[in-house]
Amino acid sequence: MVASRLLENTFAHPGLGALFQRAPFFELHAQGRGVFFEWEKGGHVVASVHFTPMGSGLWRSPARGTYAGFATAPGLHTDALFEFHDAVVARLGALGARRIEVLPAPMAHDPIAFSNQAYLFHARGYSVTQCDLNHSLAVDAQPFEARMSYGNVKRLRKCRKEGIEAGTLPPEALPEVYAVLAANRASKGHAMSMTLSQLQDMQARFPESMALFGCRAGAELAASALCLRVQPHVLYVFYWGDRPGYATLSPVVSVADAIYSYCQAEGIAQIDAGTSTIDREANHGLIQFKRGLGFSESLKVRMARDV
Repeated sequence: MVASRLLENTFAHPGLGALFQRAPFFELHAQGRGVFFEWEKGGHVVASVHFTPMGSGLWRSPARGTYAGFATAPGLHTDALFEFHDAVVARLGALGARRIEVLPAPMAHDPIAFSNQAYLFHARGYSVTQCDLNHSLAVDAQPFEARMSYGNVKRLRKCRKEGIEAGTLPPEALPEVYAVLAANRASKGHAMSMTLSQLQDMQARFPESMALFGCRAGAELAASALCLRVQPHVLYVFYWGDRPGYATLSPVVSVADAIYSYCQAEGIAQIDAGTSTIDREANHGLIQFKRGLGFSESLKVRMARDV
């Protein structure tokens, strides 16, 4: 029988899984409070997950970030995943956890991994505490214009006619990119989920994972985007938007075109544009906007259970 053991904060294989599941991202947000678990089987780490205490007996994976949950080696047997899960839950209980929450990656990132985790959670008595529609787009050899609606094709061509074409921006453009995104959200009554200093810290820690995009109208940045390469095959659009006053021209469509071209050049197979719902509250306008750019829906869930 192959020996198995649970490792805690040893970081024997910190690079397993996506960016949000790896040890460096965990350390960025856990601030020394959480536990990075790894499952060693036959001398090799085959799975990992991190949890952070949030107060009142609640432990969550992740503390911050769009998702985390269980990262597994390719082809890991389901019995090993179940063993790892059960060992982690037992240990969390010993650490004082009374309830745990897990936010797995959207189904579109890896349908097999999502399905295995969904079944695990069902079998171990979890309930769905939040269910959202997440939007993604498979990148192929077609031009982006062939993927989008006619209305967006017209917007893209109008931007080009007026000399507004988007592209990648250097890392030092982050403050300018952030200013546009913050203004966009403020105009809609929303705040940014991360401060500029927090994003600069993330950029310093993960310089190869962050990509900035934008387009100018004269000297002014008219639209911008901040993206994260969360897996070799997935680029996540963390933020994107137009500067207030440019809604009619909609230069964010040009930014979306630049993101798509970047993915084609870099061999990235999927763009994740994030959720368009907040549980039972659907943003129908945002859903239609993303559909108009060629994106389609998949499920993103939050699972929870008592310990």
